[in-house]
Amino acid sequence: MQSLALVIPILPEKTEDWRRFAKEALEARGKDFDESRRHVNLNRETVWIQPTPMGDVLIVYLEGDDPVRSNQAFVASKDPYDLWFKQQVLSITGIDFNQPPPGLPQLSYDWQAR
Repeated sequence: MQSLALVIPILPEKTEDWRRFAKEALEARGKDFDESRRHVNLNRETVWIQPTPMGDVLIVYLEGDDPVRSNQAFVASKDPYDLWFKQQVLSITGIDFNQPPPGLPQLSYDWQAR
């Protein structure tokens, strides 16, 4: 199992919009969310809201056989649910997940207790 973490800024005054969207995406449309993530071969997606002095950010953690490839598949997806999801993310973060990201995070270190 591989993992990928991303940090995504939330636009000013949009944190509550994110909370509402996340609730709708996982509760009201949870079946579609599950299918979306299975379709791109993700096993886990966890998102935290982190307040910072520069504004709130999302910390996104993905797990799967190849999360980078999963992210690429999500970017390319034209599935109606995925298009809705990406539009919501764009309106809340300003980031268009219909386009490949400019770069992916580089792992600095990975520590585990022995």
